[in-house]
Amino acid sequence: MDDNQTNHSKANILVVDDTVSNLRLLFNLLGERGYKVRPASNGNMALSAARTEPPDLILLDIVMPNLDGYAVCEQLKADELTREIPIIFISAVNEVLDKVKAFAIGGVDYITKPFQVEEVLARVETHLKIQNLQNNLKDKNEELAKTLQELKTTQGQLIEAEKMAALGNLVAGVAHEINTPIGISVTAASVLSEDATDLSKTYQSGKMKRADLETFLDTAIESSNMILANLKRAADLIQSFKQVAVDQSSESQRCFNLKEYLEEIIFSLAATLKKTKHTIKVTGDEKLILDSYPGALSQIFTNLVMNSLIHAYDEQDSGQISLDFKLEGEQVILQYADDGKGINPENISKIFDPFFTTNRSQGSTGLGLHIVYNIVTQKLNGTIQSESIVGVGTQFIIKFSTPIVSA
Repeated sequence: MDDNQTNHSKANILVVDDTVSNLRLLFNLLGERGYKVRPASNGNMALSAARTEPPDLILLDIVMPNLDGYAVCEQLKADELTREIPIIFISAVNEVLDKVKAFAIGGVDYITKPFQVEEVLARVETHLKIQNLQNNLKDKNEELAKTLQELKTTQGQLIEAEKMAALGNLVAGVAHEINTPIGISVTAASVLSEDATDLSKTYQSGKMKRADLETFLDTAIESSNMILANLKRAADLIQSFKQVAVDQSSESQRCFNLKEYLEEIIFSLAATLKKTKHTIKVTGDEKLILDSYPGALSQIFTNLVMNSLIHAYDEQDSGQISLDFKLEGEQVILQYADDGKGINPENISKIFDPFFTTNRSQGSTGLGLHIVYNIVTQKLNGTIQSESIVGVGTQFIIKFSTPIVSA
């Protein structure tokens, strides 16, 4: 017995024929080959047997009383439990129209009487093999679909983790940046407090001179100005951080001045940029107000800036980054550019792919530009394209349509 016979020797075959001699012939022929054969002498018995224990294959006579083979096939194909069972029609009729109808209602093959033993066995074997392959393919597809869903879920979790990490870096950077003006303010306030205490003691002792008062007033004015300037800087940092952080963690739509908001984004990155020699310039219509998603823009440009800082420049480089925008009709066009290393031509088509990075050894996840692409195309319903020349720099052009409040 060959491998194919072994593979299908335990297949369950339902044989349906109202002629007892034909039924016995097929039952013995297939049983001798190791198949599990169940006979049915009419259409109703066939339907009951198929629904009770769905077979792997059905040999179905066409011409039968009461319920013919065509009607049986139509009912089986209408039932979710039995619709996938392959059906081979058998009949003494050898008309082309009968064969066409047999295939049209769902039959997979057609055998004419009188039976040729080798033909019957070959067709049964072939369709069992096809069915087995289809079942395996179905299982593989279900497994692949499950794996794909798991990958999408994992990817979504990684992207959310990347967003939260970016927000965490923003928090840490702003907290570090606020330390300086707060520290200066505390120092100035301490000096002012000490001088005020000393002046009070001098006054109470009756030894205060005009010069003492003038010296204190100079110190008080200088300290007050210093405290006010640094507290204002701290307040600006907090306000900028508060708006950008809230926008990044929400998906709300609101009206905002585009240039002012882009400058707030850059301002929120001050702590990171402070460690470099790079400068960022924002240019565009100062009166342009959009009704859009500021959080989306914050995530986009934070990721673009961080991508430039990580990939475009070496540690001691002094880079120029520009962020230009303009309005064409109802379409906003944003152009981000750096003058860094550029991207190799073989990599330019891959940069928006998830997990693609040329800097994995230094901890890059390869999700930054993928997040940017998703936000532009899905949240803003826009487009993004990249152009780069090695040694000259890289630019990203983002286009999206949005309601314009004023311009």
